Amino acid sequence: MMNFTKLTAYLDTFYNEKNIPGLGVAMYHKHQPVYEHYTGFSDVENLVPFSRDSIFKLYSATKVVTCTALLQLLERGKYKLTDSLYEYIPEFKHMLVRHSRPDGTVDLLPSQNPITIEHLFTMTAGIETIHTDAVHKAVAESNSEGRTLAVIKAVAQEPLAFEPGSHFKYTACHDVLGALLEVITGQSFGQYLQENIFDPLEMKDTSFQLKDESRFCKLYNRFNGKTHTAESVGETFKLKPGPAYESGGGGLYSTVSDYIIFAEALCNYGLAPNGVRILKPDTVDAMRSKHLSPTAQQDFTKFGGEANWATAMA
Repeated sequence: MMNFTKLTAYLDTFYNEKNIPGLGVAMYHKHQPVYEHYTGFSDVENLVPFSRDSIFKLYSATKVVTCTALLQLLERGKYKLTDSLYEYIPEFKHMLVRHSRPDGTVDLLPSQNPITIEHLFTMTAGIETIHTDAVHKAVAESNSEGRTLAVIKAVAQEPLAFEPGSHFKYTACHDVLGALLEVITGQSFGQYLQENIFDPLEMKDTSFQLKDESRFCKLYNRFNGKTHTAESVGETFKLKPGPAYESGGGGLYSTVSDYIIFAEALCNYGLAPNGVRILKPDTVDAMRSKHLSPTAQQDFTKFGGEANWATAMA
């Protein structure tokens, strides 16, 4: 039997010694849950303990869910990785690419290659941010709702950072995947995830909408575990352009107890603890494989160290 006494003691030091307000850890071994531990607070000011029911923003851990959803559609034959993005979202057909000159000026030249769906998975499309003037205008014209597909169509007005497929850049490509899913399925991104991942895996607290504000983990800029003081981020930290926007790159809320179920499904080649299969084993193998060109891999190494960027891993 495994002994987690030392691990528990170590995790309990994070509050006072490492200035981490709260954290949770869950562990599976041989596809069985073997350990859970929660320490610190989800709300420092009100001394609300961090627990298995604490809800937090997944941020970039959303990306793995997004890619899983798109790979489900690939398994069903709804598209090919080599398909051009403009076949589904025509606004991306005639893209311009930034070319920098030695004197610092920038030329905008027509793209020589279309963005493919695989470029979105691997973040080699050249797409940059969703926070552009065109996006802000589109949001304003939608009564500030900022629906996913409308926002991404506006993103297409922005020039690309490089020729599609030529480089890697950690940007909004997985947000575009969310909009692509809406075009392919005719559903909202969130509705598809609910029906095809969250409900089948019994992930009751995972959604683009915060289901219970009383369980939400507050965000802090600064935290001192010795003095028990913190500076709350509050409403100043907003990433999505509008309330209706469902970000494939970072918009989901979840809990440790929910997300470990999803993670275990991928660790078990697509088979969840409750016996539901969300992906085929070959598809999960593809997620774990290297897909970047040598040049793009160099870009990623500069960005994230020696790790490899697989098709669908954040």
